[in-house]
Amino acid sequence: MDLRKRRSMQFLWEAFFKLMTEEKRSFSTITVDQICDRAMIHRSTFYKHYDDKFKLLEYGLNQLMEGYWNIPLEKRVLKPFYWSNEFFKDSESYKLVSAQKGDELFFDCMTIYSMRLLKQDSLKVIQHHKTINVPHDLLANFYVSTMVTLSSWWSKKPNRVSLEQLDEYFHELVNENIFDFGKEASNKED
Repeated sequence: MDLRKRRSMQFLWEAFFKLMTEEKRSFSTITVDQICDRAMIHRSTFYKHYDDKFKLLEYGLNQLMEGYWNIPLEKRVLKPFYWSNEFFKDSESYKLVSAQKGDELFFDCMTIYSMRLLKQDSLKVIQHHKTINVPHDLLANFYVSTMVTLSSWWSKKPNRVSLEQLDEYFHELVNENIFDFGKEASNKED
């Protein structure tokens, strides 16, 4: 990708991010024209790079999440709530999510985006377990749905449990053998 294209894409994302965080405009009400005005980029340039603001949001979320995917897979899978909290606290992602509280469309987009990436993550782990007799795609969906359900439950509890306890609940609800990295490694050596 050439430098001019990358720069335009970045300017559009930065403008969108500022509209949502600094100006506290809700994602659902921001228009492409407002993003272009803030970025000082023509509307036709926007559509050369993105189909709509949803695609721009996805581009920006990918940038914001880069550091999370640098956390080793084993850590992200074994303690998903602890490590996601470690990554998100005081991050630009947290700033964005906090600024968009109450915008249902934004949270729907975030949920779909997060579920897709978590599913990819879980499939990386599941595909190495040849002893699992459940279709891997189904198991990955179950894994992600369990995380979403626990997150939703946790956010509604007035006396929240710790993240460590939430990770324990997660492992109680899903097949712990999937996450036995040591056992799988020793089986491969045999």
